[in-house]
Amino acid sequence: MNRKRLIISIIFFAAVFEVIALSGNAAADSLLEWKMDSITGTQAPGFTITDLKGNKVSLSDFNGKPVLLNFWATWCPYCRRERPELDALQGEYGKKGLIILSVANDNSMEKVRQFIDKNPVSFTVLSDKDSIVTDTYGVYAMPTNFVIDKEGKIRHKFTGYRSWSDSASRKLLDELVK
Repeated sequence: MNRKRLIISIIFFAAVFEVIALSGNAAADSLLEWKMDSITGTQAPGFTITDLKGNKVSLSDFNGKPVLLNFWATWCPYCRRERPELDALQGEYGKKGLIILSVANDNSMEKVRQFIDKNPVSFTVLSDKDSIVTDTYGVYAMPTNFVIDKEGKIRHKFTGYRSWSDSASRKLLDELVK
């Protein structure tokens, strides 16, 4: 009788593990289909949100210009690390027409204002406290950056910290602002 229980228990746990494994594969497969991962090369979704001063800013305000669209949050250490590099890019590539729009995804815009007051930047910081633009772009990790060309098409997506001072990034930006 004990042997029969052992066999039934093994079969039961094997079935449970199989169900877990199959559902895990389904979840992993769905991660491959994030909507923005599949539309690189298509038109960037438009949006209108406010900057930290309360002014409305639309992506369409920058038609005909290349845009680096940066999603970040004050709680993200890699986002904070990226700030000075993005500011340096604004200084160098802003003269060549590059627009950097930095979308803060914090719940508290007061926290973002305090952070920017202590760590000023020369590019535009936007408030997406309700995550509308973040969700539209399918951002699931911070920081995430989208490189949008002059025609408004998404050319590249980078998830996670990126060194914007390396030669590959410089080459990409040089071609973008041509």
